[in-house]
Amino acid sequence: MEQKRVSAALMAAGALAAAGGAFVFFVYAPVLAGECCSAYPELSPLYWPGLAGVWLIGAVYLAAMAFYFRIVARIGRDRSFCRANARELGWIARCMAAAGALWLAAAFLPGAIWHVPIGPVWIVFLLAAMASFAMGTLAWGLSRLLERAVALKEENDMTI
Repeated sequence: MEQKRVSAALMAAGALAAAGGAFVFFVYAPVLAGECCSAYPELSPLYWPGLAGVWLIGAVYLAAMAFYFRIVARIGRDRSFCRANARELGWIARCMAAAGALWLAAAFLPGAIWHVPIGPVWIVFLLAAMASFAMGTLAWGLSRLLERAVALKEENDMTI
């Protein structure tokens, strides 16, 4: 029963994070990009490419959240220590690494390709890249730890 409560709390937290992320990436970002183009008309040609990049990053985060929800569902079924959870933590790590790489591209490509400075926003992009890489590294480490725990559990199950 405790597993179900933990799973429900994790599901609620994940749903809140996914809803907030979807709002930021798919509702607030277009509004912010439009305001930026109004204030700096020279950035108008970057509206759709920039928005496509932001939406791509948002989609990668939502993919990571899908793996998270699958793990949490297994926790609710008392299957915390299983190979599927370790594998999906690995996929979360890959998603976070991809998001970090996309944030780096968003920080540097506009200036390199279009010679358009994006101003102090690049600092936010770099921080987002660092946070994504850190979360990816954490997920990767947890996936390796969980793989070892599963191996120990299987070994113990065979000796009983």
